Amino acid sequence: MSEPICKVADIIYVRFELIEFEAQKKYFNHFGLMLAHEDDNSIFFRGSGMSPYVYVATKGKENKYIGTAYKANEYSDLEALSKEFDVDIVENKDPGGGHKVTITDPDGIEVEICHGMSPAEPMAVVSKVLNTGQSKQRENELQRFGRASAEWEVEGDKWVYKLKSNVKRLGHTAINVRDAKASVDWYSNVLGFLISDDVIGPDGNSIGAFMRCDQGDKAVDHHTINNIQLPGDEYPGPYGHSGYEVTDSVDDLMAGHYHLTTLNEYYHEWGIGRHLLGSQMYDYWRDTHGFTHEHWTDGDLLDASIPENKASFRDVVMAQYGPMTPSTFGVTMPVDQIDKVRAEQPPLSALIKEMEKAAQLSESNND
Repeated sequence: MSEPICKVADIIYVRFELIEFEAQKKYFNHFGLMLAHEDDNSIFFRGSGMSPYVYVATKGKENKYIGTAYKANEYSDLEALSKEFDVDIVENKDPGGGHKVTITDPDGIEVEICHGMSPAEPMAVVSKVLNTGQSKQRENELQRFGRASAEWEVEGDKWVYKLKSNVKRLGHTAINVRDAKASVDWYSNVLGFLISDDVIGPDGNSIGAFMRCDQGDKAVDHHTINNIQLPGDEYPGPYGHSGYEVTDSVDDLMAGHYHLTTLNEYYHEWGIGRHLLGSQMYDYWRDTHGFTHEHWTDGDLLDASIPENKASFRDVVMAQYGPMTPSTFGVTMPVDQIDKVRAEQPPLSALIKEMEKAAQLSESNND
């Protein structure tokens, strides 16, 4: 493979267009993000880490995913992209400043490459010390989260758990692609992504990949982008989900799960479980517009020396443990349509069963 145009360092934020902001502001307050800046045309949300923001939405005529932004290692990366794609390097007028170029991937997703953004002041967090069967490090100290039992409050006729997740950063996006090879090749050749897991369909062909940034001997997240060509003839649209790392391990994730569950205002998409590809503990929720956002923690870290792995579609759909993946997973849709779709379409585990049976029958016939 020839050298890529650049090698991005990390993901920074996702960009959306929304008709109105109030519902999204309320959702992200419960999800565990903090409003960093707003004006008449835009809202910006941040986590507890150093990114000035991890989510931005601008006001528009429809609710849609626009694209994703990545951090460049050097200003020269912007110059190389500007020359290759004949686009201008522009001053970033949004919080954090710096400069950026905007290009478009094979599925029409805007990709912003940023350099020189000023970091935000990280929020101070004291991590919990966990006792396990193998390691007992916490002695003479009682483990309590938030206000302990006082986090449970009665609102109307229901108990609501008030302690939220504390999101630290955006870790990855999952996108739906029309042509898996074209997408994987583009992110490899343009932005320098490495394949962590090449996902192989029942017919033996790749249907996408889990890809990570190439930062040499520095270990990075198992995947920063997951580009998957979903089965079926109809393209479901580009947005799968955004994955946000919580600040303080599994208890942080569980707190957010019970906060959102007891609110009973938002649609729970999938979880809690542990992924096979990437190893993260996960919990997926939809906002009021039908876009899916993930809380995750405890993911794998890989440097550039780790070779590409071949994985099956089963490895994507069937978690190490957790509930079966619903048929709606990975597809953006209005929340009032979800129950109908799930009633009409079996969970993805049933699709896996059919695909594996068909592959076994084909092998038997060939024998």
